[in-house]
Amino acid sequence: MNALKASLLATAIALGFGAATAQAEDAPRTAGQAIDDATITASVKAKLLADDRTKGFDVNVDTRNGIVTLKGGADSQAAKLAAGQLAGQAEGVVLVKNELIVATPDTEARQDANTATLSGEVREKMDEAGDGIDDAWITSKVKTQLLADDQVKGTQINVDTKGNVVTLTGTAPSAEARAKAIELAKATRGVRGVVAAQLRVARE
Repeated sequence: MNALKASLLATAIALGFGAATAQAEDAPRTAGQAIDDATITASVKAKLLADDRTKGFDVNVDTRNGIVTLKGGADSQAAKLAAGQLAGQAEGVVLVKNELIVATPDTEARQDANTATLSGEVREKMDEAGDGIDDAWITSKVKTQLLADDQVKGTQINVDTKGNVVTLTGTAPSAEARAKAIELAKATRGVRGVVAAQLRVARE
């Protein structure tokens, strides 16, 4: 009887976790949560770009309520696992769904995996002039570039995008870093303008 109860309890816990995950994933996001998700996405992308095991992959990172989904291609199972581990290390991540497809470069499977991602060839070709690129994607892209740039180190720079116009606020470590942050934002695909009046330089 005790074994039956234990089994039923384990099943209930598993079902409850699955339901909670589904509810968390499907729940509507507030503006604050959306910004947090964009920050998580940018942090995960920066980690993938900085690691030799994953920096050459076309990985799309999508975050919803702290749940990160990875899509695209990886060279090996070890590389796929590394990507998942790196994503899990980002602050704010509650769950990683690693949907990367393991396939060697130049194979049809790898090409399909890459072009299926929002960051892959389809996105690049479709949005040459910025048409169709949404504000959330731009925000994520700019944050990723700021986090990955050694000069900017943009952890204290906030990025907000409305109507494809990027607003930078917060603190840059130097005047040169401030200028570089603005340059990176302006050069991002889809950006129609950059407002940086409230981006200040830290006192040295």
